Amino acid sequence: MSEVRITVRKNGPYHVQGRVVLVDHEGNEIPYEGDEIWLCRCGGSAKKPFCDGTHKRIGFQGDLGAEVRRRMEAASQPEPEAATSGMAERTTAPDEYVAVRPLAEVPEAQLVRFEVDGEPRILVRFGDRLYAIHGICTHEEAELAEGDLEDGVVYCPLHGSGFELATGRVTSLPATRPLPVYDVVVREGVVYVSRRPRQP
Repeated sequence: MSEVRITVRKNGPYHVQGRVVLVDHEGNEIPYEGDEIWLCRCGGSAKKPFCDGTHKRIGFQGDLGAEVRRRMEAASQPEPEAATSGMAERTTAPDEYVAVRPLAEVPEAQLVRFEVDGEPRILVRFGDRLYAIHGICTHEEAELAEGDLEDGVVYCPLHGSGFELATGRVTSLPATRPLPVYDVVVREGVVYVSRRPRQP
């Protein structure tokens, strides 16, 4: 049997990756297609046991993931103020960076939407670490700022594609193309993001 991974999405469903046998309380197998499913956790879905997005409409609040985020923050080593994206400071000219907002106004572990030259991007802060990625899903161009954030991964609100903040790589289908990632620096208390994507 192939490996099965079950992810508890923040304020959302159980995301099951890998083929499993799903049965009801009477032992009857519940059919489904594909190798991944989303199971309702809020209890409000009209097509139980599958998720239909009701958790967003009713404002469901889960309580998992906080401890994992605390461990991530504790493991992160503070970087020098000039380089907070986990990369060495670049030699990029100052005009290649765009001011986003004061660091004090960037909330912890939340998706912050902003634009550079009319293109949507997302900024995320975990303690002293800052990450910036492109704001549109590479699958069907949904706004990632409306999605979920969990364990350093941004999930698309449309089909659940996952993208790792640090690298932009795809962590869950249906997306297959990674997201562009941008360098982030802090100067005099203000967050700046590079105009151009980081080179692999």
